[in-house]
Amino acid sequence: MARYAVATALCLSLCAAGVAQAGDAAGDPPGPLASARLMQITLPAKDLDRSVAFYDGVLGVKLLFRVKGAAFLDAGGVRLRLEQSGTPAPTGAVELYFDDPGLSRAKPLAARGVRFVGPPETVQHLATTDVQLLELTDPDGNALALMGEVPRK
Repeated sequence: MARYAVATALCLSLCAAGVAQAGDAAGDPPGPLASARLMQITLPAKDLDRSVAFYDGVLGVKLLFRVKGAAFLDAGGVRLRLEQSGTPAPTGAVELYFDDPGLSRAKPLAARGVRFVGPPETVQHLATTDVQLLELTDPDGNALALMGEVPRK
């Protein structure tokens, strides 16, 4: 999985934090979407029923509604659209990061049968905590991760 490919990764916060306004280093004003909240992301699903069962039943991402060939779920205020597709997303094209301070959701997810790709990985050292990722995949191989600040031991 493309852990550090910021340009190809999407962070979804379960807290649904807004996007901070900021101009560039030259002092240009922020662009028109600087304060726009991300509203929806679409992922392909080879077997839509299986994917809905995973996201809603296993991960606990609330199913909002279904239409022919798609399902819409609420991922902390960002709508996740699962679309029936015979073509998977290219590896590393999208990775959904769920905000999980302390990685406290890992044990309950493991108890529901979620298998993680490997152990938590430290991706940044902060003053008193480390930012860690714990990666997993959905039934179609789409990359997901828990991401959170974890107290340093």
